[in-house]
Amino acid sequence: MYLIGADYLLLCNEDFSIIKNGGIYFNENEILEIDTYENLQNKPAKSQKYYQNCVITPALTNLHIHLEFSQNEGSLKFGNFGKWLDSVIENRESLMDSSLQLQMQNTIQTLLQSGVGFVGAISSYGYDLEALANSPLRVLYFNEAIGSKVEALDMLYQNLLARLQDSQQFSSHHFFPALAIHSPYSVHSKMLQKVLNLAKTQSLPLSVHFLESKEEREWLETKKGYFQGFFERFFHTKMQPFYTISDFLNSFRGLKPYFVHCLEATYKDLEMIAKMQGKIISCPKSNRLLNNKILDLNLCKQSQIHPIFATDGKSSNDSLSLLDELRTALYAYMDYDLESLAKDLLLGVTYYAHKDNPLGIKAGSLKKGFLPDFAVFKTKAKEQLALMLLLYTKKAEALYIGGKQII
Repeated sequence: MYLIGADYLLLCNEDFSIIKNGGIYFNENEILEIDTYENLQNKPAKSQKYYQNCVITPALTNLHIHLEFSQNEGSLKFGNFGKWLDSVIENRESLMDSSLQLQMQNTIQTLLQSGVGFVGAISSYGYDLEALANSPLRVLYFNEAIGSKVEALDMLYQNLLARLQDSQQFSSHHFFPALAIHSPYSVHSKMLQKVLNLAKTQSLPLSVHFLESKEEREWLETKKGYFQGFFERFFHTKMQPFYTISDFLNSFRGLKPYFVHCLEATYKDLEMIAKMQGKIISCPKSNRLLNNKILDLNLCKQSQIHPIFATDGKSSNDSLSLLDELRTALYAYMDYDLESLAKDLLLGVTYYAHKDNPLGIKAGSLKKGFLPDFAVFKTKAKEQLALMLLLYTKKAEALYIGGKQII
């Protein structure tokens, strides 16, 4: 058993409770007790440590990253979704060269240093599998399905199955294989049905990019626009949308998936997501760079959806520091009360990132019986703790995953 404490514990529960001079008594499997540090000091413990001028939170969760694009730094175009996607197709091979493994290791260190203990990794090729499986991180590993041409679907589905089986060899209390749908514009309805059936039969969590751009909504609604030319340029074929927006959403009923981005979603769309108990993941910096827009938090509130916040990959970000991401969001949402927003952002990478999660993982809050994963941050603040943490903190003072100090 172990005991750590700090000037403040941010429990990251729905009430945003705070314990002053708090302590956490834990072993390698779970939190055993939370109280004031003084009240816990008489407990038998292998070690005791008190962090002065610090706050302790649950380890942060970054539920949407593309680690395989860690090498991008100036290769891809920003400012318009269509130009960006064209540049991804044109440059993806060069971004996957022999230096990728080193860059992914560097990116994992950035994640850890920003207090992240849990990630949701979208894997398109499986190149990131061993780097993530052998890292200290807890990983929800989304094997991504893509495929729009009928003649290639069988081959692509077999490739997906092989990647899924490879990832399942690493299954543990730290590593959880899952599935992802790339997007409604890039996944044929026959492929979608196969993947959804696979998710149902194996009880696998599911993620999907959804309505990330104006171009995507235009394509699904009018069958015209950027994607008409995209398929002709890169795939030498004339394509039609595979779904209407409502038909695509209805395909996911009973699965409670993670819908990523949702920038162009209407209240009706969000209402459908809420009714199926789906979750929304927002990546503010990526959304600004690709679509010049951020998620409408008022629409989410009207739909009774609490967004989760993440960084996306370096394909559409300059960094995978979750602290940088939250600080950017703090400035971007100018019409919101600053202190309330800071609490919502922090809960969006802790409590709401794990509330009713499909695997039943007890994480995201400092609570008896939950995982012993903690982030420790320096602070001089005595009030507005969430706001001051996001405003001033650049890295974690310490990070514990599975009760072990990682940094």
